[in-house]
Amino acid sequence: MFTIIPCAAGCGQPATTGSALCADHCADKNAESARIACLIAQSQETRNLSAGRLAFENVDFSGRSFFGSSFFRSSFRNCTFSRCLFRTVFFDFALLDNCDFRESNIEFSSFGGVTARNCLFSGSELTHLNFTGANIADCDFSQSNLYNSRFIAVQMHNVLMVDCNVKKVFFVKTDTSEVNFKASNSREAVFELEESI
Repeated sequence: MFTIIPCAAGCGQPATTGSALCADHCADKNAESARIACLIAQSQETRNLSAGRLAFENVDFSGRSFFGSSFFRSSFRNCTFSRCLFRTVFFDFALLDNCDFRESNIEFSSFGGVTARNCLFSGSELTHLNFTGANIADCDFSQSNLYNSRFIAVQMHNVLMVDCNVKKVFFVKTDTSEVNFKASNSREAVFELEESI
């Protein structure tokens, strides 16, 4: 798990890895984002990274492994995460715009409150994930294993979950009318809380 070192400015936010300050108090947020992107690029495996409130655009993170890290409230535009491995990584309240997570293995991670637009998650292992309170539009999760994940109180618009394993996936308080579950085992998903009792 990432080490939480408070920002030296006293705001209560975690400092960015390699800095005494959080992204909001650093002198140049763009330079800080570039520094973290370079730090990730230097190794196939990233552990214990605190990278909240940063902005990444047109960055290729593909094929990397991430463990115990946080991208809380960061934004990712046109970024590639294909064939990545994520374990206990936090994207809570992040913006994912036109990002590619295809063929990734993501477990025990959180996307709570995330805004995801035009993203590809197809062909992935997406198990034990939290998408509670997310806003997901024009995204493709097709041919993925979503076992035991949570899509509670999620706004979904034009979402593909074609040929997915949705066993024990909770869609409670989520309008799934614009979700395509074709060839998925949606009868094994939970749409009402009473079903799980």
